[in-house]
Amino acid sequence: MIEGVYRIGKVLPEKDFLEEFIDNPGDNIKNVFKIVIDINDKNSPKYKGIKYEEYDSSKKLKYFYKRGSANGPDKTPTSKITQIEKTFNNKIKNVFDKYLKGNEQFLSNDEKIFISNLHNLISKEYDNIQNDLKDFAKTNGFLRNDNEFYEPSIITFVFKENGTEYYIGDSDLFVNVFKNNEKEAYKSFYNKFNTESRSKNKYCYICEKEANEVWGFVNTYNFYTADKESYVAGGFKQEFMWKNYPVCSECAKVLERGKKYINENLSYKFCGFNYLLVPELLINNEDLLRQLLNTLIKYKDFSLSETKSTLIEKVEERTLRVLSRVNNQINFNFLFYEKSNSAFKILLYLREIAPTRLKFLIDSKDAVDNTERKFKIFQEIKTKKDTINFNFSFTFIRDFFPNSKRDGKFDNYFLSILNNIFIGKSISLDFLVHRFMEKIRSEFLNDNWIEPWILKSYKILIYLEEIKLLDRRRNKMKNYQNNYEEFFKENPIFDDETKKALFLEGVLAQKLLNIQYQERNATPFRSRLNGLKIDEKVAKRLLPEIINKLEEYNKNYYKELEERIGEYLLNSDFKKYSIDEMSYYFTLGMVLAKYFKFDKEEKEEKEV
Repeated sequence: MIEGVYRIGKVLPEKDFLEEFIDNPGDNIKNVFKIVIDINDKNSPKYKGIKYEEYDSSKKLKYFYKRGSANGPDKTPTSKITQIEKTFNNKIKNVFDKYLKGNEQFLSNDEKIFISNLHNLISKEYDNIQNDLKDFAKTNGFLRNDNEFYEPSIITFVFKENGTEYYIGDSDLFVNVFKNNEKEAYKSFYNKFNTESRSKNKYCYICEKEANEVWGFVNTYNFYTADKESYVAGGFKQEFMWKNYPVCSECAKVLERGKKYINENLSYKFCGFNYLLVPELLINNEDLLRQLLNTLIKYKDFSLSETKSTLIEKVEERTLRVLSRVNNQINFNFLFYEKSNSAFKILLYLREIAPTRLKFLIDSKDAVDNTERKFKIFQEIKTKKDTINFNFSFTFIRDFFPNSKRDGKFDNYFLSILNNIFIGKSISLDFLVHRFMEKIRSEFLNDNWIEPWILKSYKILIYLEEIKLLDRRRNKMKNYQNNYEEFFKENPIFDDETKKALFLEGVLAQKLLNIQYQERNATPFRSRLNGLKIDEKVAKRLLPEIINKLEEYNKNYYKELEERIGEYLLNSDFKKYSIDEMSYYFTLGMVLAKYFKFDKEEKEEKEV
């Protein structure tokens, strides 16, 4: 992947140092709040209030944002802001003091005095500035509550002198510190942890040439870290990190250029996770790489224009569809990550995924969605609020493996499943149905609607079968020559008597519940379903109980179905299956009961 980052950096036009060095606050920034300072008298600057403008990406060098530490000021007096009090305390309060102490060697005495005066002014007017911002933002509808902004924003300073306003990036006081000290700006690549790691006239790992100087802390995307002994060759001596991963100054800049481009242009979302997409050519071809980058930029611009929430998942998965059509001389690296303050944590790294693999995954999705079915079990369901579509989506998997206070944190499980799908590693049916039934039982016991959950879970299994990754027991299908075998043939997961018996018993149970609801506007038999924990004992108990209840209502239209269930039960082997798997087939039968009609069944029967 590092080679991919380097190649991207190499094909990009080399820009002015500051253009590359200064950070883009983010494509999602909407608002800029400006703290206005009158500096006509530099010995006595004065706070003049809060101003506002819409964020303008062309003003990157005027806003002059350079990210700093997570819990301290940024390197320049411009910061992202979400919560006013937190940002003021961590970023604004001491920004000029931090700037002064970090850059004393590059500042004249007059400049040091001026910056010190700015710090004193902020300390004096701290509460006023904070309250003015709150009042302004609240009055103009920017705040979600008394402290938090609706939209991502930045806060910066502007200086007013002789009737003209100057941004941070208009002032030599801030620009020259970085502009005239380019090497110092990259100091973190060779100086960390109060340790210097660099060496003269050594081989560079990236360009494979001898360089005047190599650096030891060029850590692109945290693929190694110098604060753990296992990463340091020859023992825990951080000054020798250059021996582990020597990178010359020019390659470090190219890597940084590539990294910045990827962060700003090849950053995507997938099922709630952020990921970076890094293309890597099998054979170096700069023209092909430029062409691909242009294609991805155009596609992302198109995707971002689709703002309706109902299109979000389509946009996410269309990205994979676009990548699947790319030239096979290119592989893709997917780097799933989370960022907490300035800490960058890699959650999943999918290496060298070929377009042919992506095409296979997308074509398989199309196959399971477009297969003509006699039993149209995946029809859209219209509700008062929405229409539920059951075309396969990776969000179906995420729905069962979320990160929520209510259901728990399943990020690692979801990412593991995603990894297996992309690299072609099998996924256990037992593992899946255990989680499916946890969720479905919870919804059932809370009297919630379980049909969408069952259909999503079943579509997941069908998709995994299509891509040949579902690890399950497989049996030779025996045809009993009855009315239900056509359904089982269309759904080959039902490949033995136990599964068929449980499924049809679920159908029968739902028929009884429908009749009860029609008769009594209630479904007391739900309590006999053991909270959808169906084992052999429960399954054999339920059949006669359901038959008796149907006879009591004088509405037993299902005698032929009952005979088939009995036939399958006699030939069943329950020992092969877990309670979760048995329960799953039973519950699937309940949900799909409406697709089985019977001659004497009353037309007015209502589903519950």
